[in-house]
Amino acid sequence: MTLPVYGNSLSLNQIATEFGGTGALALENYYAGGSYVASGAVGYPTGGSSVAIPSSGAISMANFYGASAGPTFNGFYAPFTMNGSTTYAYMYSVAVNSSGLFVAVGWSVNNYPVYATSTNGSTWTTPALMNGSTAVANMFSVTVNSSGLFVAVGYNGTSGMYATSTNGSNWTTPAAMNGSSTQAYMLAVTVSSSGRFVAVGVASNLTSPVYATSTDGSTWTTPAAINGSTAYAYMQSIAVNSSGLFVAVGYNGNSGMYATSTDGSTWTTPAAMNGSTTLATMQSITVNSSGLFVAVGRDANSYPLYATSANGSTWTTPALMNGSTAVGNMHSVAVNSSGLFVAVGQNASIYPVYATSTNGSTWTTPTVMSGTSTAAFINSVAVNSSGRFVAVGRTNGSNYPVATYSY
Repeated sequence: MTLPVYGNSLSLNQIATEFGGTGALALENYYAGGSYVASGAVGYPTGGSSVAIPSSGAISMANFYGASAGPTFNGFYAPFTMNGSTTYAYMYSVAVNSSGLFVAVGWSVNNYPVYATSTNGSTWTTPALMNGSTAVANMFSVTVNSSGLFVAVGYNGTSGMYATSTNGSNWTTPAAMNGSSTQAYMLAVTVSSSGRFVAVGVASNLTSPVYATSTDGSTWTTPAAINGSTAYAYMQSIAVNSSGLFVAVGYNGNSGMYATSTDGSTWTTPAAMNGSTTLATMQSITVNSSGLFVAVGRDANSYPLYATSANGSTWTTPALMNGSTAVGNMHSVAVNSSGLFVAVGQNASIYPVYATSTNGSTWTTPTVMSGTSTAAFINSVAVNSSGRFVAVGRTNGSNYPVATYSY
């Protein structure tokens, strides 16, 4: 359960009941990362935004208002092949519905569309063709709405593509958005609380940023240039906050880029984050319950980067995670209900890594997942309502489908 919120009485006994512990306990026994409170745990000391429970130094009862033992995060298991599969399956994106069903999408050796499902992140189906389709359709991103409709997007070398599923297993055959034969590489998709699906990507000339929208996941607008822009901007990821503000991020060869829209159709022109001209390839974006957007990626040396924005438009300059100058190419980021951000990717040895932050700005140094020495690209991460983070990707070289989950 959750401790009383700001404005109510709160006792050490209540904290002990929530987090554990008996005997002559003091508040100092409840530092985050100690014997009882998990690293990354947060409270709501003023009833507003979440604040990390201290791991040392000053600590007060107020730090525990609204706090919950809830799910904990202690890292990831070493990646493993999905259902032991040794067949090529490049898994590129994962989403989870309200019932806890994880669905991953990608493509096979012939660039045919594939999917796999799991109810717990540890046991997966073998990647299979979407509706048995043997037509080219590289599926790059998947999302799910509040009704449980999964929507995947990608491209087939000619058009922006989509496919839908009501259960994660039975898919429609991937089809061109609005029947368009205009080349568009659709790389990311999200859905607002009102049910509007918005996909972003890049035009066939690999310069102009594009978008497409749908109210049902099946009827799409033709992919069009974001704000009519013909300037180079490769839009890699998109997120939407509770107010319906869509924010897309990517890069232009020089800077980390962003663009915003209040309806998914009318966009600002993609611009450099904080006007920065430092090379930053921003590859993923998420938003927490307080509306903080956090993007992750890499710099020119493949060192791990992050940037934050409270409104989608005013960004911090992309900066190194914990100042790290070791390779940590961060591909994806997700945030749990407690406000813990988790980013995943790989290091210079292609070993899978992760990093965490309780506020989007103070990050741990990317760490190898369970100390594994297995080479794997980790491309996407999602988190269920119980706080389990699940990531998917592929092995290095053989491109077998892999997954991992938090413990």
